Amino acid sequence: MILALFLACVPDDVKDSTPNDSLSTDSQGTTGGDDTGNTNTEQNIVGDWLSEGDNLSGLFNGVSKVEAHFEANLSYTASATATNGAVYDFAGSYTVDTSTLPCGITASQTSPNITTAVGIWQVDGNTLHYEVAQTSPDQGFSPPTPEGGFGSTSGPNVDPGVNIQTYVRM
Repeated sequence: MILALFLACVPDDVKDSTPNDSLSTDSQGTTGGDDTGNTNTEQNIVGDWLSEGDNLSGLFNGVSKVEAHFEANLSYTASATATNGAVYDFAGSYTVDTSTLPCGITASQTSPNITTAVGIWQVDGNTLHYEVAQTSPDQGFSPPTPEGGFGSTSGPNVDPGVNIQTYVRM
């Protein structure tokens, strides 16, 4: 089984051998209002996150949960648990652009294979809304943009909103 990039959803991410554009954060980091008080920083994403059940992207076929760990040194590790119980580990680095809301992110996976994913993220309390698409190697997807908002990934067999991943702080 291969998971292309735990953070980048592409159809059939795991193989055998509703858009929410209204998310914004006020100056206290709470949902609602406009983005004039955007206080998102790379520190907002730092921590341990869990996505499972209905929170998983609709493109994560064969995955029961994903645990992601974003470090302050801009590295990340993650593990994806397949529905058959197999666990796949991933590692890499990331950069964020906090000048927009939602914020931008580029994840550069280094293990077990080299891939790059680009997208958007936003923390709302203990919830991380996250949407990225693999850009290298090219799979034919256009990543979501802050201007397009959550649900703006496009590409083969991707319906609007299906690629949004929701994580809960662990």
